Amino acid sequence: MRLDNACFVLTKPKVPSMPTRRAFLIAGGMFVAGTALGGACGYSAGVAAGNGEPGGAAEPNPAPAAEIKLEPSGDAELDALRRLAVQAPLDELFAKWTFFMDLRTAPYSQDVILWKGVERMTLEIVNNPDRRVDPMLIATLISTIGGTGHPDTPSLREHLPALRLRKAAEQRRK
Repeated sequence: MRLDNACFVLTKPKVPSMPTRRAFLIAGGMFVAGTALGGACGYSAGVAAGNGEPGGAAEPNPAPAAEIKLEPSGDAELDALRRLAVQAPLDELFAKWTFFMDLRTAPYSQDVILWKGVERMTLEIVNNPDRRVDPMLIATLISTIGGTGHPDTPSLREHLPALRLRKAAEQRRK
């Protein structure tokens, strides 16, 4: 009997280009650094835009319509809405009514200062029949005042009949 040498060829296991532990530590370090850098940049961008205007450009405040001192809330959007509600001229408030009413009703429905803006628009519509007003604005004010979930505003509720008449008059004008 004869015994020949047999040679078996085994493939070498492929060694990863980087060990798994080192890759995990590098990826984790990059994540932490990115989070810290992103948080710092986001914070500084938020502070720059803290006056509520896009791009952080400050504009001089017009003469206040009401003697309400607006303190920064930390929320740029809420601060912009509060300025619009209380300090902005009525023409600006009426020009931006969709922006104001959409955001006032959804996330900030309980903010008392924003209700001052609703009150300013309501009183202007009721007391100034010469001002042309979009009937959709009047309908939005009627549903907002007549709805629930707002602070006690009995003075606004008494203006509902006048708002309904004004809405009909504005629809006839169109």
